[in-house]
Amino acid sequence: MTVPQTQAKQTGVATYNPQDVRTEVVKSMEAMQASKFVKLPEDFKESVFFAIEKLTTLQGIEQVPAIGITKALIDVFSNKLDYRKNHCYFFVQNDKNSATGKSLRFGWQYQGLISVAKQDCGVINVNPVLVYESDTLESHFENGYLVIDKHIPTHKDGDKIVAGYCVVEFNSGLHQVRYFKRSELDQRRDASKAPKGNFWNWEREMYEKTLINATLKRIIETSEETTVSGLYDEPEAISVRNIEDAEIIDQGEPQAEQAEEQTEQKQETFKL
Repeated sequence: MTVPQTQAKQTGVATYNPQDVRTEVVKSMEAMQASKFVKLPEDFKESVFFAIEKLTTLQGIEQVPAIGITKALIDVFSNKLDYRKNHCYFFVQNDKNSATGKSLRFGWQYQGLISVAKQDCGVINVNPVLVYESDTLESHFENGYLVIDKHIPTHKDGDKIVAGYCVVEFNSGLHQVRYFKRSELDQRRDASKAPKGNFWNWEREMYEKTLINATLKRIIETSEETTVSGLYDEPEAISVRNIEDAEIIDQGEPQAEQAEEQTEQKQETFKL
């Protein structure tokens, strides 16, 4: 297959041409769908056009052949994700199996996890709860499930977050609790956020989001109703997901001028 985004052969400089890439990708997808190799959403062309236009600012995209972009987008559709709704982000990864040594991959966003959990896993509510150093927390296991017996918060200013848990409600009436130590949350946060991001400016909100992400990933991957891929895919180097690519990869964290309003309106229960 040709690599239409690689231009300027005389100078040896590769460039990314969205129009040529769109034509190649859509043509490939239509052929695969006609042969019944893949099942695509009715509006897949709109999603392809939107994604390929946005990919113009992604570092290294000019080194990814059109077939690599096609494969990545098909993976997104197969996982019932919609890039236009911030369900996922894209990144360029080293790939020894690619003719150019690079391939396009996708990672799950917060919104995508919620969408799939709601559609396929019967989740209706997920409530993240942070545990602080001065809190009183008592729990036990019952038939393999964690049960919170007592949680008395102190609400002390400056108190340190030491752990957190999510209470997940299913449409069957079942409630499931997943508990994470601070070190486990930090490990997940470090793997998915660039160091110069604004995590620490919104510590509570970001730890709650990390709790939800970790909980829903586990529920999705263990559900009999889902067949997903890429749940734990992350860029090899954090520098790939830098602040310059925020339009593509960021989840849209609160702006400073909105702090007071969002603090007043924040709800403890995240309803899906």
